[in-house]
Amino acid sequence: MNTSLLSRIGVCSILTCCLVMTVIANEQSPLKPNIVLIISDDHDNEHLGFMGNKVVRTPNIDLLANAGTVFETCHLTATRCRPSLASLLSGRLPHQNGIYANYHKSNNQGSLDVEGEKMLDPHQSLPNLLKQAGYVTYASGKYWESDPEAMGFTHGLTPETLRNFRDFVRIDKQKDLFSFVDEYAGEKPMFIWWAPLMPHTPHNPPERFLKLFDPRTIPIPEYIGSGDRDEFIRKERLSLAMEAWTDEEIGKLRAKLKAKGEDENTLYVFLIDNGWSNGLPAKGSVFEKGVSTPAFFTWPEHIPDGVKRKDLMSSLDIYPTLLNYAGVKVPDTAAGLNLRDHLEKKTPLKREKLFGAIYPTAGTHEGEFPERDVYALYLRTDKWKYVYYTRDVQGEVAQRPWKLHHILADAPLRYRGDQNLYNLEKDRFERHDLSELPEHQKLIEGFKKEVFTWWRNTGGNTIPLANLAANVGGSGSGGSQSPNLLFNRSGYRR
Repeated sequence: MNTSLLSRIGVCSILTCCLVMTVIANEQSPLKPNIVLIISDDHDNEHLGFMGNKVVRTPNIDLLANAGTVFETCHLTATRCRPSLASLLSGRLPHQNGIYANYHKSNNQGSLDVEGEKMLDPHQSLPNLLKQAGYVTYASGKYWESDPEAMGFTHGLTPETLRNFRDFVRIDKQKDLFSFVDEYAGEKPMFIWWAPLMPHTPHNPPERFLKLFDPRTIPIPEYIGSGDRDEFIRKERLSLAMEAWTDEEIGKLRAKLKAKGEDENTLYVFLIDNGWSNGLPAKGSVFEKGVSTPAFFTWPEHIPDGVKRKDLMSSLDIYPTLLNYAGVKVPDTAAGLNLRDHLEKKTPLKREKLFGAIYPTAGTHEGEFPERDVYALYLRTDKWKYVYYTRDVQGEVAQRPWKLHHILADAPLRYRGDQNLYNLEKDRFERHDLSELPEHQKLIEGFKKEVFTWWRNTGGNTIPLANLAANVGGSGSGGSQSPNLLFNRSGYRR
């Protein structure tokens, strides 16, 4: 055999080997799932069938939840939509990314008042990182941060349609989104930011959803006063109908993905952007009805199904988790945990405490100083919820800048320096403050130091003394010379 023939055989062997190795590498390369991030807006965190509610009609959400892993307690970074959504985009806390209120500038024009793509660093944004990894990215509904394309969205919203929140789902019935799915299903991995203005007000559901709920079968909680019962039933029925409408539209999206053969290759993630409640303080407040949401991750054959977890999760965990599933290196700026191994191996998160800061709906000083506007710092464990108020929450609490939602419930009025302590195991609606009991003073002192340490360690600037009582870091309850006034119609009193 001559040398030339041997050389040709050798080259063929090498090429064949390379081809085989390429095939094997492709077979072993991580699969990039489609990602659908479902963000329900102003949704009561108990109005979900998979959370045990027997009155609601959320069959599509329930099917998704039961096919995956549910975290029953996930805390949001804010109790208003814009900063909550900004944290999902950036993976950072509001006082880290600069978006801590719905409105920052004095003109109060929402996304026009702060250029969000500059504040959040588009190079680190979730859709931009996914786009760089080969995803086509679709933005729908609630999105505040100026140019969607600059933030990494390739389809959906445009600068001209940014504030047309009501159009998606309510009016256009997802037609544009479904065209996007038709175009890219099976061609490229898709990321869908599904965030309609629903079940958010206006509560104007089609009549067929109202007919699902007989007013006589709607349970009335014991904290609703006798004079408010008829109005509670009316409002609750509207909320239930809006949630059923939202659920139906989620079902339509999943049906579309199934029809295109993409359902089994889609990672679904669900959460609520901020809470809502008829009868308890919720949106805009520090209470669990405002700050807590169930969250779930569903991807058939990849994430265990039928699992409900008690671990303390943060909405910040979604950013690194989705990036990891997409094969993207998680930026060092990410403030949350990558949950992938915890999901797939069912290992505990080992997070003992959740921390947070609560802000008004509108910032002051052009929204440049979160430390001037923050009005409460808190922590919670499995058992305890501790709150320290850094500002008075008084006066026109139902108007800007506070706009605390307390429908059929008195506003929880507080003075700077006030503290609250609740035993969530016995008092899940936070109606009985335990902060003045002598046996809890050592616990309170430790919690107070921890919340301020968390604030500093996460980059929070010094909170002006004008906002704070004199005894920050010390012991005892309260620091204002004024009495603590807590209205009692709904059980908020000392």
